Amino acid sequence: MKNSTNFSFQLNFIIALIFVFSCYSAMAQSGDKSYLKKTDPASKTHIDNFIPNSKYGAVVTLSNLSEALKNPTNYKSARFSGSGLTNFPEQIFLFPNLEEIDISENEITLLSPRLNELKNLKELHVSKNRLTSLGSEITSCGSLEVLQIQNNPLENVSKEIGKMITLREITIGEIARKCTIPKELWTLTNLKKIKITHAFLTEIPSAISGFKQLVELCLSNNSISVVPEELYSLKNITYINLGYNNISSLSSSLQALENLDYLGVYYNPLTTFPEEIGSLKKLTYLSCWKTKLPPNEIEKVRKKLPLTKVFGTETDIH
Repeated sequence: MKNSTNFSFQLNFIIALIFVFSCYSAMAQSGDKSYLKKTDPASKTHIDNFIPNSKYGAVVTLSNLSEALKNPTNYKSARFSGSGLTNFPEQIFLFPNLEEIDISENEITLLSPRLNELKNLKELHVSKNRLTSLGSEITSCGSLEVLQIQNNPLENVSKEIGKMITLREITIGEIARKCTIPKELWTLTNLKKIKITHAFLTEIPSAISGFKQLVELCLSNNSISVVPEELYSLKNITYINLGYNNISSLSSSLQALENLDYLGVYYNPLTTFPEEIGSLKKLTYLSCWKTKLPPNEIEKVRKKLPLTKVFGTETDIH
């Protein structure tokens, strides 16, 4: 009886070990590194250094640079953000097939003029650096689709930006006061997402009517006082953020924005909404706190749009 009990115990123990091992193996193959927390005394180091593949494929970082150089053509993404860099990392050019570069949150003052050598480059993230110019080193990138260059003390944005016809998304802002956004940017009518904040804009150009593919527009924290009629012609737009401006009214043409999901007009001197706002049946969020809208006006909108989350006070989340 005793031998039978011992055998049963040993068998159950072996089965449990096999189960645990199978779980760890499956997690390792799937890219889940959480199993390291229990099996590896240096787990934190491993987890910190582990970078999953980007949507483009394998990622090279400063921590795996030596290993990546063994097969440089396999890497499509380079992520050196928050690495304390003061100069552009020239090692990037050892990876000819890069489609994405992220060097944001560093102290870089100049970009390399060789960027246009990366013929497949689609995304460039250089936010939160110390760049003072957006010039030919960027505008000559002939395949670039996404450019994020906010939080840089830009003093000059080249008119050559108008030649970046492959761009689909641009984020720019927190620039130097003397910097001007050139009108050439408003010729890039293939853009789908535009975010220009803290850029001292005083108007939305009428050329906005040409952006038929635009789905997201964020022009918050500027000095815009008028929403042009041309903006209301953008049938595909789903997101508009005009918070922190000087806008006092919206047109009845607002009803034409039939696909609008989010409208942000917080911190504007609005006193009323047009009656036609009730036509925005797809509107999920309306952020209008810190305006001059009286409480009864906000309640009227809530009744017109019962399925919309209307954030009308400081205590609401916008």
